[in-house]
Amino acid sequence: MDYDLNYQGDAEVDASTIANKIGDKVPETGTYECTTCGEEIEATAGDTFGPCENCGDDHLTWELCQ
Repeated sequence: MDYDLNYQGDAEVDASTIANKIGDKVPETGTYECTTCGEEIEATAGDTFGPCENCGDDHLTWELCQ
């Protein structure tokens, strides 16, 4: 049997602590990757992160590629 070691039951998440989510301002110009599907976008500091045009996940975050 498989167990989800990340399962936290009814734990509430404070969305304000999640970085680079849809609607947040881009902190640094660069290439960002969708944490859901891996799609990459070019983003400019000060712009707003939008949804991923590839997967459409409403709960994704964008991670700066190094």
